[in-house]
Parts: sequence; structure tokens; C-alpha cells
Amino acid sequence: MAEMSLVTSEIETMGQPSDKLGKIAALGNIFGVIAAVFGLIIGKTLVPISALEYQVVSVSPFGWVFGGDSMYSIYIAVFMALMAISLLFQAIGSKNLRNFLGSGLMNIIWIGFVVAAAAAFLIPTSFLGVVAESLIQGFLTQTYFLGGFFVIAWQLLASIYTDASKTWIGFLAGTLNSLFIPLLAIGQAISPILIYAAYAILLIGQLFSFLFWQASFDSIREYARSTEKAKLAFTLSGALTFALGLTAIFFGPLGNERGIDVWKPWSTMANETTFQTSPALIFGLLSLMLYWVILAPRLGARELKAAAIGEDIIKGGTKWFLLFLASFGLLAAGQAGAFTEDAAVWGFFLSLTPAGIMFLVGAAYTAKTDIITGIPLVIASVFIIVHPFILLPLVIIPWIAVIITQFFLVAESLIRGLTGFSQGALTVVVSLVASAAVIIFMIGGFGSGPLALWPTNRWFNITLIPGIPAAVQGPAIIILPLLALLIRNVSLAGYSYGRGYATGGLLVGMSVFFAFMIPVIAENESIGHEANTGAALLLALYSISVVLVLSLNLSLANDVEDTGRRFEGTLIKVTSIAGILAAAAVVILALIVFAGMPTPEQIALMISIMVTFVVSTEIFSIINWLIAGIRLGMLREGFRFSRLE
Repeated sequence: MAEMSLVTSEIETMGQPSDKLGKIAALGNIFGVIAAVFGLIIGKTLVPISALEYQVVSVSPFGWVFGGDSMYSIYIAVFMALMAISLLFQAIGSKNLRNFLGSGLMNIIWIGFVVAAAAAFLIPTSFLGVVAESLIQGFLTQTYFLGGFFVIAWQLLASIYTDASKTWIGFLAGTLNSLFIPLLAIGQAISPILIYAAYAILLIGQLFSFLFWQASFDSIREYARSTEKAKLAFTLSGALTFALGLTAIFFGPLGNERGIDVWKPWSTMANETTFQTSPALIFGLLSLMLYWVILAPRLGARELKAAAIGEDIIKGGTKWFLLFLASFGLLAAGQAGAFTEDAAVWGFFLSLTPAGIMFLVGAAYTAKTDIITGIPLVIASVFIIVHPFILLPLVIIPWIAVIITQFFLVAESLIRGLTGFSQGALTVVVSLVASAAVIIFMIGGFGSGPLALWPTNRWFNITLIPGIPAAVQGPAIIILPLLALLIRNVSLAGYSYGRGYATGGLLVGMSVFFAFMIPVIAENESIGHEANTGAALLLALYSISVVLVLSLNLSLANDVEDTGRRFEGTLIKVTSIAGILAAAAVVILALIVFAGMPTPEQIALMISIMVTFVVSTEIFSIINWLIAGIRLGMLREGFRFSRLE
């Protein structure tokens, strides 16, 4: 109620100042309102998203129906024309705001206008040019590309409302407009009721956008850092992204293998041109992800000090790469719904781009010692790209954990004005636990799998869970050691944070690269081949990361010595140097053994040596990380229960 009173008071005082942001731009939102009303009347998806139905009604003469209505292309043209006019007025009227902010992102309004105008003209004219069934795919490809680019521009415009304004008006204008496309996409795939809800939200969002442009420049942020409302919008959009993303989790991917409930990735094909999960659902998820990542806050000195961090959590190249992934994923999701023969190529990105965004954001949070926010994102991102399927609880539980932790961030933003937690103690604990898990996997602590998996049967006990066939639980078991190693790497990045080491960023970057390779495990003929591929990825990741980890240990040793603990610092140095020498010896020996055609005995001996090296290195590293955590004060770092003033 208090927040609603704030909104009401802002509305009442909005017309008093004479220096409006843009009266002409506000006029554009009137056309946006008209477009929303038109959408409510038609009750169909009027933004060409993905996977719109079509039907050939006659062959000679050729006739077909697009979107279930012979007038559908005209409806789209009218709606997009109204949106083009709306964006044109906003582009013209936003000049003063663009100059005030000095932001090139404002030019996205012009791009949105051009794309909307092109769609309004090309879609109906191209529809008339489809005179044979072979031309339908070309029409759909063009239509969905236009729709994808329009959605990218639309979501970026929504972020401008939110990011620029200090008021609840801007917050609501951006948030409501950003929800239009996701709800429209979900409604298309699941229920027409949500389509009406999408247009209703667009209508309200355009009204708040009108009020945004009618406000004075006093309502606009004076500094580059994100406003309190923008930070709240970032956390709320993250929570809504994964809450609405539950539709993509439950509608389509669920399956059954040998009586066991499994989850199949979004790239799973139902036939040669159609996906088991509607690409429209992934389109909606990615559209809200785009709004979420572009709002990643720019923090000021007070926030950085209060959060015990030294820089923005998501910034620079990471933010723009996330924006690229979301944008490319949107275009790919659109093309995946064009029912073309190469749909499977685009379908690969239906799984990879959302998972990549989640892993990168999770790794970024974890590298800043925010374990509670980061680790669920990392775990969920890995499980949703396991092919050809994975046990259902392994997807549902992490996804729900992500939703819960994102709502924790909403509360954190509301109560203390922060968008992340600082938890050095959890960084130490999770690093130790993940490393211990790697040790247990390597020594076969969870039992051995069938001999048919030799030489990897000691690592992958695909009969671990009673009552579940080995072929069904196999993909999950094979991915677990790699997941433990990925979690260890991104957690270790927290040790380097704030200390000037480059090692943490390298560990995160390398982990992201290997996470993107997880779908490769499924491209094999049998579970045995999958196990071998999984083992190859596991050992490759460990071989590369061990050098970085030992380098990190040496840096920690210097910092421990600087605290006056020379014995502990020397111990860390000695074990790290010994580890580097041992790693070099193992590499040389492996090159010698595998240079020719090794016998089974030689392979077994080499594996035993590698396991011994991994286990001993991890044990010494656990001791070193624990010492560093104690001596550098990380175990005393946790939640801070003071509000940001």
C-alpha cells in the first residue's frame, strides 16, 4: 500500500513541472495504447514470435491459412504499423532525454521503428507472394527474423524506461512493457487467456510510459549508477524470468523412459521439423532474460562498500556477451519455429543460449563470493543441457532453488538496497565440499559401474540409484563429476576477488567454455561412449584448471605470508610447487604412454597414476584453501544486516 501511495503521489505531481521529458514521445504511447486495445479485440499473437500455426487448404489453386485466420497477416500489419508510429514519435521526442543521458542505447528506438515499419509492410505483401507450399518456409523465416529483431528492440526500450527513471512510474513502465512479449509467447504456446493478459499488461505499460514522458527531468537519474528502482527491477525481473520459465520446464520437455520420469532438453525434436517443446516458450524466456541482463546494475561507492565487493557483479564484456546470447537465442528460437528442414540446427541454441546466460550470471555472482545466488544458477544451467535426457528431479529442484534465491535478492534490494550478497565463508565451504566431491568420484567412492564402461567404470557408477535402469540414470551420473569440478572452479574464483589476481577470471572463462561442451557427451552411440566422452571432458577440464588452481594457491600463499603467517604461507607454496612439478611429470608420462598403442595394463597404470595425482593435489589444495580462508579472514565474512543509507 505504501508503494501504491508513492505511485499515486507521483502521478498527481507529474504535470506540474514545465520541462517535460518529451511531449511528442508521450503522444507515441497513445498509439501504443491503441495497439494494445486492437490486440485485445483480435485476441491473437500479433507480434510474429515463433511456431505460429499454418495450414495448406488447397493445392490447385494453391491456398493456405496463416495463424488460423485468412486475415491474420493484415492483423499483424495493423498492429505493427501502430507500434511503428508509437516508436517513431518516441524516437523523435526522446532527443532531449538522449542528450541528457548521453546514452547511445536510446538509438534502439529508431531501430525498433524501422523493424516494426518493415514488418508492417513486408509481412502482408510477402504473404500474397506465397503461391506454392515450397515458399511457405521462406515467408516464415523472414517473418520470424523481423519479429525477433523487433522484440530485441522492444525489450531494450523497456530497460531504458526503468534504468533512466528514479520514480515508480519508470519502474512500472519498464517492467510492464518487458512482460508483454513473454506473456504473449507463453499464451501462444499454452493458453489464449495469457494472450489477453499480455495485451492488458501492454495497455497498462503504455499508460505508464505516457506518464514517464510527461514527467520532468527531475525524475531522471543524475549519475551513471543505477537507481534504487532500477536495482529493484533487476532483481524482480530475475525472479519473474525463472518463475515464468517454469512453463518451459513443465510444458513439453517431460518424458518417460522405461517407466522413469525424465526431462528432455528444449532442443529435442518430435520429428524432422518440429520440437517437443514449443520454441515460443523458449522465445518468451529469452526475451525476459534479455531485459534482466541489460538491467544488471551499475553500483555506486556506497553499494560497493556495503556489499563488501569492489566492482559491479555483471559488467563490461560479460554484460554485452550475455546480451549477445539472449539476442541470438531469440533469433534462433524464432527460426526454430519455422518448421524448416534445418530446424535442428537452430534447435541446438534453444538449450545452449538460456543455459549459457544462466551459467555466466551464476559464475559472475559466485566469483564475487555470492554463493547463494550463483550456485543454483550454475547447477540448473548444467542440468538443462544434458542430452538426451536427465532425471526429472535434477531439473525441477535446481530451477525452484533459482526462483527462491532470486526472490531473496528481491527482498535484499527492497530491505537493504543491494543486489547481491557477500559470503566469503560460503566461498570457502563450497570450494572445499566440491573438491571433496571430486576426490570421492575419482577414487570410486560411489561404487563402480559395469565393466563394460572400463576404464571409466570407477568414476561413473551408472547403477548408483536403485530401481532406475542404468541407461536412464547414466546421463545424470556421467555429468555429476564434471558439475562438481565446475562448481569448484567458479567458487575458487571468489578467493581471487578483491585481491588483484587474474586467476579467478580465467577459471570462470574456462569453466564456461567446457560447460558449453556438455551437449557433446550425448553425441555417441552408447552409454559406454558417453562415459568415455564425459571422462575426456572431465580430465581435460581438470588438466587445464590445475595449473590455474596451483597458481592461485601461490598467490594466496603470498597474501598469507603478508599477514605474518610465514609457516602457513611457506607450506602452501611448497605444496603448490610440488603439484606443478607432479603435473608436468604426469603430462610427460601420458604423452609417452599414449604415443603408441598402449596395452590395457599400461592404460590401467596410467589411470592409476592420474587418479593418484588428482586426489593428492586436491587434498593438499583443500588444506591450503582452508588455511587461506582462516588467515585471510574469509571465514568471518558473511551476511551483513545493515541497511544501505
